[in-house]
Amino acid sequence: MRYGLFIQTGLRGVEREESLKYISKMLPLSVVLFGNDFSNEKELTELISKINHIFVVENNVPAPFIAVDQEGGNVVRIPWIDYSPSNLFLGKLDNPEFTNYVGMLTGYQLNSLGIRWNLAPVLDTLNGYNPVILERSFGSDLETIGKHGAEFIKGIQSYDVRATAKHFPGHGSVMVDSHVDLPEDKRNVESIINDSYPFRKAIDAGVSSIMLSHVLYNSLDENYPATLSAEVQKLLRHSFNYRNLIISDSMDMKAVKGRYDVSEIIKGSIKNEVDVIENADIVGSMEFYEQIQNIDTALLKPKEERIVQFMQPFKKLSYKPSPLLMRSVETVSSRIRRRKILNPDIEADLVLMDSKDESQVAEISKSTNLVSTHLADLNLKLKLHYGTEFLENMKESGRQIILVGRNEHLRSRVNLMNAISGKNNCVFISTSFDGDIGIVSEKMGYISAYSKKPSVIVGAILKAYGFMA
Repeated sequence: MRYGLFIQTGLRGVEREESLKYISKMLPLSVVLFGNDFSNEKELTELISKINHIFVVENNVPAPFIAVDQEGGNVVRIPWIDYSPSNLFLGKLDNPEFTNYVGMLTGYQLNSLGIRWNLAPVLDTLNGYNPVILERSFGSDLETIGKHGAEFIKGIQSYDVRATAKHFPGHGSVMVDSHVDLPEDKRNVESIINDSYPFRKAIDAGVSSIMLSHVLYNSLDENYPATLSAEVQKLLRHSFNYRNLIISDSMDMKAVKGRYDVSEIIKGSIKNEVDVIENADIVGSMEFYEQIQNIDTALLKPKEERIVQFMQPFKKLSYKPSPLLMRSVETVSSRIRRRKILNPDIEADLVLMDSKDESQVAEISKSTNLVSTHLADLNLKLKLHYGTEFLENMKESGRQIILVGRNEHLRSRVNLMNAISGKNNCVFISTSFDGDIGIVSEKMGYISAYSKKPSVIVGAILKAYGFMA
């Protein structure tokens, strides 16, 4: 039996050549890549080629499933392809056909790069504005999440790229980020199962894999998070009648790592209903690989059968979806929540306030250069000064200011923003959900973009100037 089939590993933890030696020994089902594994398309292509060579040429086994988290919005590993603005953007637009198209375009472009597994979409419900979920969710309405999740799944899988519904049974009702600690969901069983409705729709849509969350659901299991809980896994496998692949969230996250030892993780995952352990750190992956070899093969056999089924190719559409529709829709689909029109003939400051990512899952930040390039291509000759300076440095008054930021309810800077809006003509472009509109000064214009994607920001800027309704 090839024991690496039960592992999805990242390359973190050692130098590149050393990681490739680990890959050669382990021969995992999948290698998950992150943005810091490559700088451009050439490096990505060369890396995938090296990995495939180890499998196909050196070891005479099928190429692994190269995987990424290409969710769209703030969680994007490959920034140069036409990625989704964000799930919340799609949910607010509420056009299922467009969401299906976004899935198709994502699938086509990933497949073209040799990537056959996307750890998306997020099907968590936006409850309580969990800071690690936010615009990664399609919204707060279960029907909307289920509908758009299913369409994205069908779209991406039509180009032979496996989708992953995550994070079962739902990560949206806890405020703690499982990358840094173990969240506890203290709701009753009925509420938890109710929020898992979008996963039923994903199963109906034929989703290839479902990822378990690192959340402790007290009413289901007082001791273990979903990734290690027999009760939660039985709920998915038996109550939901799910027959495809179950994968864990990464076992190097602090919700699990350091809290449970390797043998306990193996017992709670692979010895239960989990088929594949994800671990971003390759040294840790080797520990799991060695432990899995001690498991009775009779227990592993049904998992191996599901994995073999997972590896079977889908019938792939032959035509290329045009990216023009994506670019058109994302430019016009931001929403003016509080109108204030700026004068294009007067100088203005464009302040991109989020100079670093707020979550460990996000790797792609807004780029001042990309926003300015997009605006320059439109040849509007706006008198804009670009900056990322913090608000305390803005001493002048009587200026036009466009502030671009995310999740003001989680920050102390909102008081500075409101003070500035009392002395200047300001518009705020929100790149996340619009739950903070109530704390942003009524003197300030407010536009919901639901995304950090530069093209979406540009569309919102055009609305701030009154060029679009």
